[in-house]
Amino acid sequence: MFARAALILLLFGLLGDGGAEKGRDGNALFDQGRHVAAADAYQAGLDALDDTTGAVYVGLQNNRGLALHRQDRLGAARTAFRKARRAATTEAERARVLFNAANVAAEMKDRPGALNRYRQVLLLDPTHEAARFNYEYLKRQKGGRSGGDPSPLEPSPFAKQLKKKADALVARTQYTTAAALLRDGMQRDSTVRAYREFVGRLEEIAQIARSDS
Repeated sequence: MFARAALILLLFGLLGDGGAEKGRDGNALFDQGRHVAAADAYQAGLDALDDTTGAVYVGLQNNRGLALHRQDRLGAARTAFRKARRAATTEAERARVLFNAANVAAEMKDRPGALNRYRQVLLLDPTHEAARFNYEYLKRQKGGRSGGDPSPLEPSPFAKQLKKKADALVARTQYTTAAALLRDGMQRDSTVRAYREFVGRLEEIAQIARSDS
């Protein structure tokens, strides 16, 4: 089951412009479960904006996407999230919008698109547990699991200690070094292979980081 706890509304400060005011109205309607009216309020806020690059625009598009998502209008929600992602200027905004977009892609059975967006979230925020859970869930679904799979390895104390060191490197966004540490550990202790899927994810994220640099 997907983790969807991060489907959180972007808030609007006490700004005087009509776009932010409509955004606050939309948030109130969303909290009441009135998702159609909320989507209309967010759209009214977008119509009132002259600036399509600021934080208010990002918030309105993101929140409209959430309201559309709650109506099962997944295609329209995906478009709203795409516009929000393109306009986002902070890593926090991008991570939140990308996570929302990934969830919608997964519900639309776009597995490659969902995996790519979850990877981008983890690149921005390696501690994002909901994105990590959903990414691992989707990866496990690939082709299903056969009944003849071997029993899972039990990591040794050495393997667990090595994993802690790798996690510390990941927290500093040193993905390649963390993956290399575990790959080297596999040569010394076969139970480190219990983390081989984790190593594969690190190498994928490191590749994304190199391509974006």
